[in-house]
Amino acid sequence: MSLMDESAIPYRPEFKAAIGRGLRLRCPRCGDGRLYTTFFRMNRTCSVCGLGFYRESGYYVGAMMINYGITAFLVLVVYLLSRLAPEMWHASPELKIATWMFAAIIVSLLLVRTTRGLWLAIDYWVEPWMPPIPPQS
Repeated sequence: MSLMDESAIPYRPEFKAAIGRGLRLRCPRCGDGRLYTTFFRMNRTCSVCGLGFYRESGYYVGAMMINYGITAFLVLVVYLLSRLAPEMWHASPELKIATWMFAAIIVSLLLVRTTRGLWLAIDYWVEPWMPPIPPQS
């Protein structure tokens, strides 16, 4: 029976640390590397530890589902709370529907970065992977 080299075993952070790194948009492995270079442009790998942020095609579908769930929940709660308040905005139903749709789109766009970071952190916590080993020359 052979023993594995300890450096070949992926590091798994504590759950709270992983979630915190995801919400702060940091690398789930080291916690230092930034996930994004601009508001919507995500880095391919961590600049500190080299962990790849794109594991496969369609990897962030889970983040899209989290985004949809949070957006739908927030819009529904605000809508139901607005139904309790007296009618303050006298507009046509079509304008109100368009406003709610616009608000849902804005909320969804604002959550893209956070839900991607959260998805990456949860996935790394569940099944950690190693950064690629650079070829030796």
